[in-house]
Amino acid sequence: MVLDMAQQAQGVAPRTALTWKPWYTTRDSVLDEQHRTIFELMNELGALVQAGRYDDAEVDALLRQMDVQVDEHFVLEEGCMAKQACPMAQKNKEEHSQFLDIINTFKTEFRKTKSLATLQAFHETASYWILAHVCFVDIHLRSCGRHGAE
Repeated sequence: MVLDMAQQAQGVAPRTALTWKPWYTTRDSVLDEQHRTIFELMNELGALVQAGRYDDAEVDALLRQMDVQVDEHFVLEEGCMAKQACPMAQKNKEEHSQFLDIINTFKTEFRKTKSLATLQAFHETASYWILAHVCFVDIHLRSCGRHGAE
């Protein structure tokens, strides 16, 4: 379902780089910059997949960066939605938990297999999840009152 929503949102092919669009804005400059950073990290991962070769240390470093960015972003975004009494706050929190499960499942599988297929599957799944989440959940921050970081 999330994959279908992401395809409708942008019509991207799974291996297409994530590109920030003006209509993705939450109108919170800090959250939007964090989204852009997460897009960039996913694009770096996509470049490794497209190259068809990678160094385990490179993937591990990228995943550590992703963990830090995602954790910081989720804490801030959930706090903004709660503070602004956004009606999507609970759905946002639930979807964040889902994405953390996706990341952890991937990391476990990748540590076992070190396979390009696993890396590709994670990139496709995570890219679609991120795009769908920004387009269908995060943008609701626009209409939830004051925007703390601007």
